[in-house]
Order: sequence, then structure tokens, then C-alpha cells
Amino acid sequence: MAYSRFTALTANYNTDFAHLTGLERMRHFEKHAHERFGIAKFLNYDLERVETGDVMLRYKPDSEHLNLFVTVHGGVLASLLDTVMGCALMTMLDAGEQHTIIDLHTKFLRPVTLDSEPLRVFGHVDHRGRRQCTMNGKIITSDDKLCATGIATAMIL
Repeated sequence: MAYSRFTALTANYNTDFAHLTGLERMRHFEKHAHERFGIAKFLNYDLERVETGDVMLRYKPDSEHLNLFVTVHGGVLASLLDTVMGCALMTMLDAGEQHTIIDLHTKFLRPVTLDSEPLRVFGHVDHRGRRQCTMNGKIITSDDKLCATGIATAMIL
């Protein structure tokens, strides 16, 4: 019963949206947040900006994301970085293309608590190759303090 708050996936993302470019897919989910499923619902973020190669999310810490020290678990922050960097790359995919992140490096610079104002989570594509791509990401407080950074490599499928 741990997953009772999640709704069942009723659409096959890879077939129902395969005719759209990655940017079109991201714009769709920007406008239709209620259609998110799985980890996207759990992370509780809003898509704030979607541009080719750049995405910004807004994240408000959730009590379900806390660790034993009553700060946001590093895995949640890493997941946000993974998500935003993957979304940034998604904006550069052609119709029918997919990607998977093959490595992710994170650095945690300051704790995030429930009292934190909404955080801005940025993802940027540094290089989009034919098969491999590199991205970077960062999580920033409302007063421009850096909380975490990430770099990732993805493979185009």
C-alpha cells in the first residue's frame, strides 16, 4: 500500500507521444501537469520554463522527502537533478528518439529543509552528440544560494 497515492499509468508514453519531438512532449507536460505519473508525481515539482536545451523546475520540499536528520534526502535532490537534466535533453530529441542517463554525479553543498522557500532546479545540455550527451544541473534557493550541483551523461536510444 505504500504506493497508493500514485495513479496508474493509463497511457503508453513511448507510443502515445512518439510522434512528437522532445520539445513538444515537454511543452505538453508543462501544460498538463495532472498527466504526470510515477516519480514525476512523487517529486512534487512544477515545470517553470522549457526551452531547447534548458529547463527550470520549481520544487517545494515535502515532508515525505525528509531523512532522519529532518532535511531533504540527498536521493530526492539527486532525483530532481536527474529529472531536470533529462528534461533538458528531452527538448533536443527528434520524434521517436529516447534517451537514458548512464551516469550521474552530484555534490551537496547545503541542507534543504521544510522551511526552505521553493527551490529553482536548472538543467542545461552542454553537448548533444549523435549517441552521447552531457548535461549539468543545479539547485538554488530563492536567495540564490547553491544547494546542489550535478553533471550527467546520457545515451540516445
